[in-house]
Amino acid sequence: MITLHKGQYLSDVMNEIPSNCILSKRMPGCGATTLELETQRNSIIVVPNVPVIKSKCGKYSNLLGVYEDVTTDKIRNYLTNNRLHKIMTTPESFGKVKNACSDIDIYNHFFLLMDECHQLIKDVDYRTDIVLPMNDFFRFKSKALVSATPIGFSDPRFKEFETVEISTDYDYKQEIIVTHTYNINKAISEYLDKHAEGTICFFVNSVVMIYSIMKQFNILEDSTIYCAPKSRLKLKNEYSFNNAYNDWNADTMKKYNFFTGRFFTAFDLELPYNPDLVMITDPYISEYTMLDIDTDCIQICGRFRHGINSATHIYRVNPEIIIKDREQIEWEISAHEFAYQTIQTLYNSADNIESRFAFSAVLETMPFRKFLYPDFTKNWFAIDNEINEVLVRNKYQSVELVTKWYDACHFFNPTFSNCEYNPNDEKLKIIRSARSVKEKRRIMVQQLCEMEVPYSEYALDYINEMRKIDPFIVEAFETLGKENIEELKYNERKIREKMILIQRKGNKVIRLVKNIFKVGNRYSNEKIVNELTRIFEILNIHPEEDIKPKLIMLYYQAVPFKSGNIRGYRLISELV
Repeated sequence: MITLHKGQYLSDVMNEIPSNCILSKRMPGCGATTLELETQRNSIIVVPNVPVIKSKCGKYSNLLGVYEDVTTDKIRNYLTNNRLHKIMTTPESFGKVKNACSDIDIYNHFFLLMDECHQLIKDVDYRTDIVLPMNDFFRFKSKALVSATPIGFSDPRFKEFETVEISTDYDYKQEIIVTHTYNINKAISEYLDKHAEGTICFFVNSVVMIYSIMKQFNILEDSTIYCAPKSRLKLKNEYSFNNAYNDWNADTMKKYNFFTGRFFTAFDLELPYNPDLVMITDPYISEYTMLDIDTDCIQICGRFRHGINSATHIYRVNPEIIIKDREQIEWEISAHEFAYQTIQTLYNSADNIESRFAFSAVLETMPFRKFLYPDFTKNWFAIDNEINEVLVRNKYQSVELVTKWYDACHFFNPTFSNCEYNPNDEKLKIIRSARSVKEKRRIMVQQLCEMEVPYSEYALDYINEMRKIDPFIVEAFETLGKENIEELKYNERKIREKMILIQRKGNKVIRLVKNIFKVGNRYSNEKIVNELTRIFEILNIHPEEDIKPKLIMLYYQAVPFKSGNIRGYRLISELV
């Protein structure tokens, strides 16, 4: 444990980052990267994003930044013409550094630092190459990882690593307003009313949502977006919005500034003023907006090296999120691994090319495949990512869980508020007051028909509430439309049948059979034959043999019954 006094940086209490350690600095901006840049040893520092590299290269003339178009020849020239080697690279460009060191024993010459190491876990699901340097990492004689918000690693190779924690003897907690809302736009509207003066920095990990906010509040001309290159092209081509940048510069900022996840980590926003900061989470719009309070929110607040005027987190919850604890997640992953290994054994044991081909195709589609590297070794970072993502998603299931999360976080001193206005309450009351299921569904279909397309956020909110009341009729409207539902006179069995015929999911025969025949009921032989015949005719299926009552036993466990002159089957349980 190392303790910092107020005003101190890591360079004030340690000469260098020790090897074979995970440096848990707990506080962004306490100078871990700076310490390594100024330590007199040859270093390769791997950082998650290009903006970090460009920022540091602007401060250190002897630092070589490696990313995108930086060539291997340029790296070789740098190595030849400099006595002390300081290289900062993205994970994807690490291979170029390695190739440039053909005349250097890279594993003994350099100290390798994995900066912001929590991103190895956070980003690997959509950015698989972020962990490419890790196979080389363990070959370096001197190496370390650092983060203000580390996440525990499952990889057994880390067992020998020591965790060095940095603490402080002063209160560094960030004051933050945590606002739960039913409607994001309403909460943002109230926020903007209260922050009419000064500069606002929004952190929203969805350019679609960002554009929606700008348009909703008529602030397009006063806004700037900082995002990844692909997102910038999307904004330009689809929305004709040109004030978006891949790199941050204080001169390009306006009153309203929006940052995506590319800028959440390790990037210094040095401003001569203190802006207001607001983070947005809406699980209904995009899962990517679900911020991890223990990593994302801390890192975002840590971007502003000269401080902020205020911090706010506006969020919604989704009660339909299914909560899984760590033990259950690990059990599911283990079960998928067992299934994968079983098919792998069958593949290895196959005695003909046809079987190997079939088993190979199955292996590629199995859930556990995403937890393997291209060489089929286990990717522990992908496993940790799955666990972390589910645990974060869990928290946005209820306000109570988010509240407890903030209360337990060492970095924040939260004040909780609510913005619960719901303009759709009166409409929902009308639906709930309906005297029959058919009447309720008629009202819902009429209301859905009256909504303008594309749906506004208010409309999407309302549709989600209707879905909770009667998911069947909402899905029916989305699949069939009003005219078809009315033509079928709101008969649920007939509506389901038409939906099955239209939708491209599942086995249609089985779905149609289950729509008609229900477990626990008794059906005459005549009914069974007539309905199965009708189903096969609808689907243009022509069985080679005559359709007989016992055919129902392909779909259900059933027992024969006789009542007077009527013979048939009673259905015990589903077989498929």
